[in-house]
Amino acid sequence: MVFGSFMKKFIRSFLLWAPPVAQMVLIFYYSSRPAGSSALERFPLPAGLGHFIGYAILAFLFYRAFNGGSFRFAARSALYAFGAAALYGVFDEIHQLFVPGRQATVVDIFIDAAGAACAVGLLYLWNLNKNVEE
Repeated sequence: MVFGSFMKKFIRSFLLWAPPVAQMVLIFYYSSRPAGSSALERFPLPAGLGHFIGYAILAFLFYRAFNGGSFRFAARSALYAFGAAALYGVFDEIHQLFVPGRQATVVDIFIDAAGAACAVGLLYLWNLNKNVEE
Protein backbone atom coordinates (compact mmCIF):
# COMPACT_ATOMS: atom_id res chain seq x y z
CA MET A 1 0.00 0.00 0.00
CA VAL A 2 2.92 2.33 0.64
CA PHE A 3 4.05 1.97 -2.97
CA GLY A 4 0.56 2.87 -4.21
CA SER A 5 0.56 6.00 -2.07
CA PHE A 6 4.01 6.91 -3.37
CA MET A 7 2.88 6.44 -6.97
CA LYS A 8 -0.18 8.64 -6.43
CA LYS A 9 2.02 11.42 -5.03
CA PHE A 10 4.55 10.96 -7.83
CA ILE A 11 1.91 11.12 -10.56
CA ARG A 12 0.27 14.16 -8.95
CA SER A 13 3.63 15.94 -8.70
CA PHE A 14 4.47 15.01 -12.27
CA LEU A 15 1.14 16.36 -13.55
CA LEU A 16 1.71 19.61 -11.65
CA TRP A 17 5.33 20.20 -12.62
CA ALA A 18 5.59 18.73 -16.13
CA PRO A 19 3.76 21.67 -17.79
CA PRO A 20 6.06 24.41 -16.45
CA VAL A 21 9.11 22.27 -17.26
CA ALA A 22 7.76 21.73 -20.80
CA GLN A 23 7.29 25.51 -21.19
CA MET A 24 10.84 26.09 -19.96
CA VAL A 25 12.12 23.57 -22.53
CA LEU A 26 10.16 25.35 -25.26
CA ILE A 27 11.59 28.73 -24.25
CA PHE A 28 15.09 27.25 -24.11
CA TYR A 29 14.64 25.70 -27.56
CA TYR A 30 13.74 29.03 -29.16
CA SER A 31 16.40 30.96 -27.28
CA SER A 32 19.04 28.42 -28.40
CA ARG A 33 18.43 29.11 -32.08
CA PRO A 34 21.09 31.33 -33.68
CA ALA A 35 19.98 34.68 -35.07
CA GLY A 36 18.39 34.27 -38.50
CA SER A 37 17.55 30.58 -38.01
CA SER A 38 14.48 29.22 -39.74
CA ALA A 39 12.83 28.38 -36.40
CA LEU A 40 12.98 32.02 -35.36
CA GLU A 41 11.92 33.25 -38.79
CA ARG A 42 8.80 31.03 -38.69
CA PHE A 43 7.87 32.01 -35.13
CA PRO A 44 4.40 33.58 -35.45
CA LEU A 45 4.85 36.46 -32.98
CA PRO A 46 7.15 39.49 -32.81
CA ALA A 47 10.03 38.91 -30.37
CA GLY A 48 8.75 41.18 -27.59
CA LEU A 49 5.24 39.75 -27.70
CA GLY A 50 6.68 36.23 -27.79
CA HIS A 51 8.68 36.96 -24.64
CA PHE A 52 5.67 38.50 -22.88
CA ILE A 53 3.26 35.65 -23.71
CA GLY A 54 5.84 32.90 -23.16
CA TYR A 55 6.66 34.11 -19.65
CA ALA A 56 3.01 34.82 -18.83
CA ILE A 57 2.26 31.19 -19.65
CA LEU A 58 5.27 30.07 -17.60
CA ALA A 59 4.15 32.09 -14.57
CA PHE A 60 0.61 30.72 -14.91
CA LEU A 61 1.92 27.15 -15.02
CA PHE A 62 4.28 27.78 -12.09
CA TYR A 63 1.36 29.26 -10.13
CA ARG A 64 -0.71 26.15 -10.77
CA ALA A 65 2.17 23.91 -9.64
CA PHE A 66 3.06 25.92 -6.53
CA ASN A 67 -0.62 26.12 -5.57
CA GLY A 68 -1.19 22.37 -5.79
CA GLY A 69 -3.34 22.55 -8.91
CA SER A 70 -5.80 25.05 -7.42
CA PHE A 71 -6.54 28.38 -9.06
CA ARG A 72 -7.86 29.91 -5.84
CA PHE A 73 -5.62 32.93 -5.27
CA ALA A 74 -2.74 32.48 -2.85
CA ALA A 75 -0.28 35.34 -2.48
CA ARG A 76 2.64 33.05 -1.66
CA SER A 77 2.08 30.94 -4.78
CA ALA A 78 1.74 34.12 -6.84
CA LEU A 79 5.03 35.48 -5.49
CA TYR A 80 6.81 32.17 -6.09
CA ALA A 81 5.39 31.91 -9.62
CA PHE A 82 6.41 35.45 -10.50
CA GLY A 83 9.88 34.98 -8.99
CA ALA A 84 10.50 31.64 -10.69
CA ALA A 85 9.39 32.91 -14.10
CA ALA A 86 11.35 36.16 -13.80
CA LEU A 87 14.46 34.33 -12.60
CA TYR A 88 14.20 31.90 -15.50
CA GLY A 89 14.03 34.95 -17.78
CA VAL A 90 17.31 36.22 -16.33
CA PHE A 91 18.98 32.83 -16.81
CA ASP A 92 17.63 32.59 -20.34
CA GLU A 93 19.09 35.99 -21.24
CA ILE A 94 22.46 34.94 -19.82
CA HIS A 95 22.22 31.74 -21.87
CA GLN A 96 21.64 33.81 -25.02
CA LEU A 97 25.07 35.41 -24.54
CA PHE A 98 26.52 32.09 -25.71
CA VAL A 99 24.26 31.63 -28.75
CA PRO A 100 25.76 32.84 -32.05
CA GLY A 101 24.21 36.09 -33.23
CA ARG A 102 22.04 36.48 -30.12
CA GLN A 103 22.44 38.94 -27.30
CA ALA A 104 21.13 39.41 -23.80
CA THR A 105 19.15 42.57 -23.12
CA VAL A 106 17.78 44.06 -19.94
CA VAL A 107 14.70 45.07 -21.94
CA ASP A 108 13.91 41.40 -22.61
CA ILE A 109 14.26 40.65 -18.89
CA PHE A 110 11.73 43.39 -18.11
CA ILE A 111 9.37 42.11 -20.82
CA ASP A 112 9.65 38.59 -19.38
CA ALA A 113 8.93 39.87 -15.86
CA ALA A 114 6.03 41.99 -17.14
CA GLY A 115 4.46 38.92 -18.76
CA ALA A 116 4.86 36.96 -15.52
CA ALA A 117 3.39 39.84 -13.47
CA CYS A 118 0.47 40.17 -15.88
CA ALA A 119 -0.37 36.46 -15.53
CA VAL A 120 -0.31 36.65 -11.74
CA GLY A 121 -2.34 39.87 -11.81
CA LEU A 122 -4.95 38.30 -14.09
CA LEU A 123 -5.23 35.32 -11.73
CA TYR A 124 -5.78 37.75 -8.85
CA LEU A 125 -8.45 39.70 -10.75
CA TRP A 126 -10.17 36.50 -11.87
CA ASN A 127 -10.36 35.31 -8.26
CA LEU A 128 -11.50 38.73 -7.07
CA ASN A 129 -14.31 38.71 -9.62
CA LYS A 130 -15.17 35.10 -8.77
CA ASN A 131 -15.43 35.97 -5.05
CA VAL A 132 -17.71 38.94 -5.78
CA GLU A 133 -20.09 36.72 -7.75
CA GLU A 134 -20.34 34.13 -4.94
